[in-house]
Amino acid sequence: MSAIDHQGRVFGRINLVDAAAVLLVLVLIPIGYGTYLLFRPAAPRIDSVEPSVITREEQRISVGGRLLAKFKVRGRGFTPLLRARIGDADALALVFESPTSMDVLVGPVQAGTHDLVLIDGVQEIARARGAIGIQAATASTSIRVAGWLTGLDEEVARAISVGTALPENEPAFRVVALGPVLPGFRRVSLGESTVEIPAPGTHARAAVLTLMCGETMSVNPCTLGERPEYRTEAVSISLPGPRRPFNLDIDEVFPSSSPVRATLRVRLAAGSAAVRPGDRDDLLDERAATVVAVSGDVITLDAGVDRFRDGWRYRGERQVPGGTFALRTRTYIASGVLLSMDIKPAQP
Repeated sequence: MSAIDHQGRVFGRINLVDAAAVLLVLVLIPIGYGTYLLFRPAAPRIDSVEPSVITREEQRISVGGRLLAKFKVRGRGFTPLLRARIGDADALALVFESPTSMDVLVGPVQAGTHDLVLIDGVQEIARARGAIGIQAATASTSIRVAGWLTGLDEEVARAISVGTALPENEPAFRVVALGPVLPGFRRVSLGESTVEIPAPGTHARAAVLTLMCGETMSVNPCTLGERPEYRTEAVSISLPGPRRPFNLDIDEVFPSSSPVRATLRVRLAAGSAAVRPGDRDDLLDERAATVVAVSGDVITLDAGVDRFRDGWRYRGERQVPGGTFALRTRTYIASGVLLSMDIKPAQP
């Protein structure tokens, strides 16, 4: 009996075409499995988690949330679709760099050690136990600034008061002094020239604020002077508001400590006729100089000054006998030569 009969059946039972199909399937199974093993994505794995420096790019990505820390994650099998959790809290963002590297941005979480968990959809796919360490907050450095709160809606403009601090759980700023509610404006600068144009639908208030020097705002106010892009006459930063951020246009910067009271005697070169006792420098801060007495072209002022390494300063200007002094009120500017400055004894 032949292996293949006249009807094409193998041993009279199996059709030749069917046998060839079965043989092909048997051959393809190991080939397919080998291909799957060769090209399948590597299962995500975390090899290391290290603290990393926060840059301006991460600050931009984290707009709308407070960026507490940044960690560099290395491993394998990473994809742009992954999410991360820090303990029980979602990460602020997971920045994909390559299948072996990404950055995790940490928002507000409690101090301590937390697991880093990678999630694909709703499924946990990798975990690094105790990889994220968050230190307890320490006392923040702060500075005091004078400027304008802008971009306020009417409700917020009127709700802000001296003592307002936001966010409530960990304030980024505290209001020290406030001017009246005024129609909103915005500044447009070109070179050394600056103009103010109306901003319909918004309001503005002159203000003095204490700013916390940390990662609680879009930029750290204590580093503004170190960054070339902020070395201009007008500086504007974003502050967290009750419903949405608003802007602070900074005109002057002061130490956060209280000023020292001083008596200044100034011989005016111009504007002496306009000066009257009780006139006050156009500054909301307690440092503002006030005219105590006028005698001819010599005026006596009470002012708050700050101690610097090079001596005493008023509104950022070094004050030494023979140097210039300017009194800037809402209606005039009177300038002259500083004759003397006497530091008053500290109040008990």
